[in-house]
Amino acid sequence: MVAGAATVAVALSPPVDARADATLAAHMVQHVVLTMAAAPLLAAGLRRPARAHPLPAWLLFAATGWLVHFTPLFEAATEHLAVHVVEHALLLGSAVLFWAQAVGPEARLPYPLRLLYLVVAMPQNTFVALAIFSASRPLYTHYGSGPAALADQRLAGGTMWVAGDLVLLAAVLVVAAAWAGDEERRTVATEAAAAVEPGAQ
Repeated sequence: MVAGAATVAVALSPPVDARADATLAAHMVQHVVLTMAAAPLLAAGLRRPARAHPLPAWLLFAATGWLVHFTPLFEAATEHLAVHVVEHALLLGSAVLFWAQAVGPEARLPYPLRLLYLVVAMPQNTFVALAIFSASRPLYTHYGSGPAALADQRLAGGTMWVAGDLVLLAAVLVVAAAWAGDEERRTVATEAAAAVEPGAQ
């Protein structure tokens, strides 16, 4: 929890905010840090489970990515501090709810469903990122309208694509390892119980 809070503080610190106001790529790094670094750290440290059905949690997380990046909300957030705060709250809140279903001691999904939950989030992240990366014109007037703005936008989309998918892949591997460890513990416990049982008769 402390690591998650510290990551949020760094992502929203004045120097990072100033850089995010200057370039879309830096703004995207800020979003990726909030949703793919701070959020899982916060979710893993929750003392009480974020009670939500996994499907709405997944859909809310996915929808928030599209809402933030493909509606006037993004442009408004670059011009108005209050809207920027709302934007970050939406991103972080939906991401914590998403991650809480699959990571940390309070996760309730069985391991196979956790893997599916995370795996299907990867193409969703890729679709959003590629929509930004492959746009033929700058999407956000705050960051300009010329070739430099388009290059900045492509860097932003590429950052979301690569960093987001790598984090999700790492989460898949961690969950797979935890599942294997849990199965091994169950097997050892079963074998130990079977070895003790004949002596108890």
